[in-house]
Amino acid sequence: MKIIEFDKDEIAQQVRVDVKSLLSEPPVSKPIERPSPPSRNVKVSRASDALRMHVLDLGKLRLDKNFMVANSTVATARTPNPPGKLIDVPVSAYLIEHPDGNVLFDTGCHPDWGGSRGRWPQATQEIFPVIGGKECMLPARLEALGIGPDQIRHVVLSHLHCDHAGCVEYFRKSNLIVHEDEFAGAYTHFATRDESTPYIVQDLERWSKLDLNWRRIGRGEPDRDLVKGVKLLNFGSGHSYGMLGLQVSLRSQNGVLLVSDACYTAENYGPPARAAGIGHDSLGAKRTLERIRALAEGHNHDVWYGHDAEQFEALRKASEGCYE
Repeated sequence: MKIIEFDKDEIAQQVRVDVKSLLSEPPVSKPIERPSPPSRNVKVSRASDALRMHVLDLGKLRLDKNFMVANSTVATARTPNPPGKLIDVPVSAYLIEHPDGNVLFDTGCHPDWGGSRGRWPQATQEIFPVIGGKECMLPARLEALGIGPDQIRHVVLSHLHCDHAGCVEYFRKSNLIVHEDEFAGAYTHFATRDESTPYIVQDLERWSKLDLNWRRIGRGEPDRDLVKGVKLLNFGSGHSYGMLGLQVSLRSQNGVLLVSDACYTAENYGPPARAAGIGHDSLGAKRTLERIRALAEGHNHDVWYGHDAEQFEALRKASEGCYE
């Protein structure tokens, strides 16, 4: 089965949407600025005094490690048919409570992903089964925090693969922020009814029937602040047609770069960097990784990977507290 194979020529040219108006809405309240000490070598980013970030554990995917790290299993003359290695990787989202409007980064899988009537094609269910019930899906995780979908101002979608954008339809009053090339690429697969990729046709069909507030980020648009202490990062083509990330400034520790599948794991990050097994644009992915490294070093930020089991295990989950 072809898991993901893209052709840039398929993407129809999209009209860029000016999202400046999105970011110029009047703030709910003015956060108090806290002075930060100057640094000669590291750029200082200031967080809002009221910013709180919650790590949402949305279950796991079980898959062959070769998807995460290319050539993890290699046949040789002595071992012509080496066994594959199945691993469980975390699925996550990040909720940022903020006086200027709450921000959600990614939405995980749809609760009805699996089964005979599931949204995901049977082949996708078999290759990437979800480990975890509906109690660990995004709607339940937000409910446990006492937050409803209508209380989220911005939903930033790193990309539109099924384990990152499955719950888009719940956020009908939010600004759904997505890269324009990603939006175009996903709907190309919808139009052709292509079920061989992580863009789920049933999800896309559902979105097309709803009055959702899409905000498409143009290919050449610069990074910009969403709310104080939270910057939208325009990574562009790489793992998928168009990737977005977040730079989150914290008061109690180093800031964080939420990079999603622009870097799956610490093995991909390196050194030495190891290529991912699934990707749309290998050169774009390499450029993005170099940019992430420069941002991390230049701002003294930590990189939180998209699917690193060891790192995610060590993070403080929403049920245990938050990051400020």
